[in-house]
Amino acid sequence: MSINATQTMSLLQSMLREQSRPAAEQTTSTVSSRFSDRLDAAIDRGTVPAEASPEAVQHAAELLQLTSLRSSLELLADQHEADGTAALPLASLSASGAASTISPLNSYLANLADAATRPAGQTNRQAVPEQEVEPGPRAPEQVERRASRLSDASQSGAIEQTISKASQRYGVDAGLIKAVIKAESNFNPRAVSSAGAQGLMQLMPATARGLGVSNSFDPEQNVMAGTRFLKGLLDRYNGDLDSALAAYNWGPGNVDRRPDRLPRETREYLVKVKQYYSAFTA
Repeated sequence: MSINATQTMSLLQSMLREQSRPAAEQTTSTVSSRFSDRLDAAIDRGTVPAEASPEAVQHAAELLQLTSLRSSLELLADQHEADGTAALPLASLSASGAASTISPLNSYLANLADAATRPAGQTNRQAVPEQEVEPGPRAPEQVERRASRLSDASQSGAIEQTISKASQRYGVDAGLIKAVIKAESNFNPRAVSSAGAQGLMQLMPATARGLGVSNSFDPEQNVMAGTRFLKGLLDRYNGDLDSALAAYNWGPGNVDRRPDRLPRETREYLVKVKQYYSAFTA
């Protein structure tokens, strides 16, 4: 059988009772001997099952603690015998530096008393105040999405400012510039068409070079140059929006030669841009 909390507490209480007796009636060696004998008997009876349950592990831990206490008492007795003070009463041990041994005994007794009265399976855990859990670090994809949203918002604001700047410089309605950008690239500054047109307003490389653009994927360069090109077309066709937009999509040379034979793609482009233009100016 294993040593339970009640048995262990009984052993330790007997030691403390010995401690409380008058100094003349007890010595360190006699108390140590009595307590050691009881511990020997209790420990010799303690066994741990082969398949250790939580209770068996607890009992084994108690046995280890009892063995350590017995060793501490024996060491104290040996020390006093070596010093010629074998008859030092246990009551005066605190004055000799043994309080560090008696104090843990009292604490251990209190824990054992609690364990003896506690329902089976219940652990002696101190209540720990709940702490506010700080948000953990974001997952990489969450950080990337958040950074992407911030980048998109910043880029959108920069494009709006560039459109406003181009509108004021070239006298082209900002709603019309937005409508062309929406139809051409859907506000994607990295857009490239199958024909090789690039950027927000889908400038062909030759047209971009003619307008002094060094990087068609730079939103400001692209929008400023595209608006300048659109303004030139409006002036060329005396403000006729359909002709200017058709020339922007199909090329001014084609419109000049065959103004009545616009391809289907260009006709659909005109409808789409004017719809966007109406929405942006509503």
